[in-house]
Amino acid sequence: MKSALRYPGRGAPGVLAVCLLALAASLSYAQEKVILQISDLSQMELKSGGFTLPRASELTIRAFGGGLRKTSWNEDGMYAYGWIINADTRELVWKMTYDNTRSEKGDRAFDGQLKLGAGSYEVYFTAYGYVGGSPFGKFNINIDRRKGRPGDTRSRDWGVLQWFATLFGEDDSKAWYTRSKHWGIELSVPSGAGDVATFIPPKAFPNTLYQSIGIGENAYLKQGFSLSRPLVIRIYALGEEGSDGDMVDHGWIIDAKMHRRIWEMKGGNTTPAGGAKKNVRFSGNVSFPAGEFVLYYISDDSHSSTDWNSAPPDDPSDYGISLVAAENPGRDVFRLTTPKEDQNVIAQIVRVGNHQTRSESFTLKEECPLRIYAVGERSSSSREMVDYGWIINARTREKVWTMDEEKTEHAGGNAINRMVDEVINLPKGAYTVYFTTDELHAYNSWEETPPFDPDHWGITVMGEGEKFDMGAVEKDVTPKALGILAQIVRAGDNEKRTEAFRLDRPAHVRIYALGEGSNREMVDYGWIENASTGAIVWEMTYSMTFHAGGGRKNRMVSTTMLLDKGEYRLHYVSDDSHSYNDWNTDPPDDPTMWGITLFRED
Repeated sequence: MKSALRYPGRGAPGVLAVCLLALAASLSYAQEKVILQISDLSQMELKSGGFTLPRASELTIRAFGGGLRKTSWNEDGMYAYGWIINADTRELVWKMTYDNTRSEKGDRAFDGQLKLGAGSYEVYFTAYGYVGGSPFGKFNINIDRRKGRPGDTRSRDWGVLQWFATLFGEDDSKAWYTRSKHWGIELSVPSGAGDVATFIPPKAFPNTLYQSIGIGENAYLKQGFSLSRPLVIRIYALGEEGSDGDMVDHGWIIDAKMHRRIWEMKGGNTTPAGGAKKNVRFSGNVSFPAGEFVLYYISDDSHSSTDWNSAPPDDPSDYGISLVAAENPGRDVFRLTTPKEDQNVIAQIVRVGNHQTRSESFTLKEECPLRIYAVGERSSSSREMVDYGWIINARTREKVWTMDEEKTEHAGGNAINRMVDEVINLPKGAYTVYFTTDELHAYNSWEETPPFDPDHWGITVMGEGEKFDMGAVEKDVTPKALGILAQIVRAGDNEKRTEAFRLDRPAHVRIYALGEGSNREMVDYGWIENASTGAIVWEMTYSMTFHAGGGRKNRMVSTTMLLDKGEYRLHYVSDDSHSYNDWNTDPPDDPTMWGITLFRED
């Protein structure tokens, strides 16, 4: 049997050499039978096949691909190559590398034998990219077959590097298209190896409970399941780790009642998955108690089963997550469920657009567990949140919870999308929930790929637990409930506002004021005046203030004083710039209180 895999570009041998080669080939092929063949990578970047050997055999491998000595994309230096994994263990048993191949007119060829034991194996061949050249150097190009017909440079967006390569070197797209048609792999076994069965990868795990594989770009998987008794589950998951160490394609499982993570893919528990360095894998047993759970898996906007922009992992068919019963029987206790939607919503600020600051207040009549679910944005240039939420004590104005970057996780889509899903306890009292955004990348105005849950861009506070009683919550917080005597807030530019108030008896009053100050002088500030005498009894000066968050000129004061019985006037003035909703630098942490508020201290 003749091999259908041909190496292009070889020189013509002499008549005697042709005869000898033909004789050797005919004798060799007469003793072998081809069991699997993969060819023509021009239309697909990854092809595969599976086979089962009834007994140990020596496999003959003929493969033709492309590569250079080590590149930033692949430690092996190959961008078109084949490999074999054990279908049961999912481990690599052979791989085509630069070192085990020979040069064939600019490409790489392998022709050799591999001894394999009885069992099932999966063969893969990829041509995910190409390295072209010009007088200016080498150019790494991702071949994304979704962007037009392969070989047509007019419909493929390869950017500045492709422009330079085409202008000053060879036409890389045409060269790739021509070569990719000849890339591939052929496997043969001796004629006496027995019947070799074939199958389509991946081979299924025994006792599979649930599986979602072949994950593509911008994926969002949310699947509930329940266990009627404790169960040990083997989790097998492949994903991608970002350059900053954060997971960008990954899965996690939460306890549906407590909203705490039972398991997650993270840097400390994953191992290299082969191919590009960013490919990672988790494979291990996890003990689950009886209960309700939710499985999540999300991916970003690149490098997935849709289009590998670097070398794929060794087990690309299983890209995603699989749950397998580690004990038998396990399926009897496992049941798929539908995750519950938002319940016991206390405050919700969602679908927040660019350059907004929104708030909602509520009162707790008793200490309560609360679930906080927030989706926002991290700066692409620093590890700081720019679209985020926080909760304050509505009386003291002190923060009780903040969406800090270090407690967030990737929220799907671009890596700047971040999320928090946690449970906290808040004591009896009044609270205000805030969410603020910058001028870019928010709901319905995405500069980058949006998160998996764009409708929740913002913050949602919910009562947590089956025993939670919404009767313990009041959603409308009145100024009287907060003990507010007088208030001038949300002050704009060029304001001169006054509010009168009266004390029927002497009282301790807490003064909370925010304003603008620089060079040790206030330009947005407030004061209290005795209405009968006209005397100023208190004034906001720079020396008594401290930084209010955001820009350095945001100043605040929170102090207490004793006021006698009588009539008073509360004043607030501002200059012609930097005020509520018209900030010329970053706003303060408590922007809606820009102005002055007096609380009665009981």
